[in-house]
Amino acid sequence: MKTAMQDAIELVKKYDSRKISYNVLLGNLELLLEKEKEQSINLIKQTCMFMGASIIDIEISKMEFEDIYNNYYNQNK
Repeated sequence: MKTAMQDAIELVKKYDSRKISYNVLLGNLELLLEKEKEQSINLIKQTCMFMGASIIDIEISKMEFEDIYNNYYNQNK
């Protein structure tokens, strides 16, 4: 799954090459702001789940926060 920021970068590149208008760019960036909020909330939820599971699972307790981030964004490729 791509992050909202990765999607935003692609949009700006399309705008820069004049494939989309300013209004389309702005509208899509506003939608991506909502996507970022949703992704952040879901990542927090997953982090809490892993933290709770780390009490009973030694392997999970060894995970770093970056591992959780990578797991979240790579789950829906």
